[in-house]
Amino acid sequence: MIVNPISYPGNKNKLLSQIIPELPNNCSQIVEIFCGSGVVSINSNIDNILLNDISIHAIDLLNYFYTTSFENIISQIENIIFEYKLTYTYKEGKANYIELKHEGLSNYNREGYQKLKNDYNKQNDINKLIVLLIYGFNHYIRFNNDNQFNVPVGKVDLSSSIYKNLKLFVNHIKSKNISFSNKDFREQSLYQDKKAIYYFDPPYLITNAPYNSNWNIDDEKDLLNLLDDLNDKGIKFALSNVILSNGKENTLLKEWSKKYTTLILKRQYRNANYQKKNITDTIEVLIKNY
Repeated sequence: MIVNPISYPGNKNKLLSQIIPELPNNCSQIVEIFCGSGVVSINSNIDNILLNDISIHAIDLLNYFYTTSFENIISQIENIIFEYKLTYTYKEGKANYIELKHEGLSNYNREGYQKLKNDYNKQNDINKLIVLLIYGFNHYIRFNNDNQFNVPVGKVDLSSSIYKNLKLFVNHIKSKNISFSNKDFREQSLYQDKKAIYYFDPPYLITNAPYNSNWNIDDEKDLLNLLDDLNDKGIKFALSNVILSNGKENTLLKEWSKKYTTLILKRQYRNANYQKKNITDTIEVLIKNY
């Protein structure tokens, strides 16, 4: 499977092997409504793809990866790493650095990362955003109400694994025929192709991650009603979500799902806050109407 090199929380990298076999192959295209990292569509066996997300930053990143060569991207990234004096273990190795417990490489990169963040917020540059996401805490893609990137420095840098995944992803994405859009999931123009498979991975109502903070019960009801409408029209959909997380249960989703086929994917998510050592049980589901 091809994973997005910027594996920010919420991506489906670890569930691809279970999700991809459940997607039909005989569809005109796959439309990913909350595409995020785009890994589900890009790993599917369907060549025609529409990637949509309400986050223009997520769409801009994917579009950039799609239209720009790996050589050009890595050259720009390396120039930024050297300019801001960030660590680069892919080329330098980890032996040159002492990593403190819970700190990783953050002490080496904090000053340069903060300057990079300030410069990016003054004048947006897609390559600077990529570096911020690689070096930022948990690879969060997060902006405040003033559209300022506000993620603190993280513990890692451009390592061998991230370099390898970036190269594979950028090269593989170009093998697909991809269109991009930046629309709210309620926008009916997204659902014109009745022969497509529509894949949904929305924010989760019962989890507390930053990317879920603006999702509420009304959004959840609107989405479930929309899926019922697609089903009534004979349009195929698949929905990723969680029914149980940190002791919370999404009873609305659980009851609604009884109308459709539900595949339960049970796995453990390590809490993104490294100061909390617990591993919480999460029941993730794939709900489909075919």
